[in-house]
Amino acid sequence: MTFATHPERQFMQYLRGAGWIKARTLPRSVRTVKSLLQKGWIEKQHQGPKNEVFFRLTEKGLDAKKSPVPIQEQSRPAEGEEILRPRWTPEEDGLIRSMGAAGESAAAISTLLKRSPHAVRKRAKVLKINLARSLPGPKPKGKYQSRHQIARFND
Repeated sequence: MTFATHPERQFMQYLRGAGWIKARTLPRSVRTVKSLLQKGWIEKQHQGPKNEVFFRLTEKGLDAKKSPVPIQEQSRPAEGEEILRPRWTPEEDGLIRSMGAAGESAAAISTLLKRSPHAVRKRAKVLKINLARSLPGPKPKGKYQSRHQIARFND
């Protein structure tokens, strides 16, 4: 059985329980309409003096709309099983300690350790190490300036 996608279900919701519905009153979604017509879930008809386009839901479409939505399995660890992450080595801890004492930031340390800055900040917190807040070097000039730069500018 073919399952309806979310956009297809949304479009078919407009056609529920009614006869022929004017196309101009429906959301404009050419790709979804084409897909629904190919699957035979909706019918198209031209009516009236202006030859307007109308759609309606077929029995097949009603069944597809009522069918349950398949839920994809997510890869989660089994109960009691840990997510495997690389362990921190004593060498990495020593590097974090020495570079933190030298005033380096988590971003600078993370490039050397091939870990994310977030992971380095978390590990530094566990080790009770204070890291610098940003990369050393000149700061970008722009909209956001420090209080000291603003005070100098106003003097």
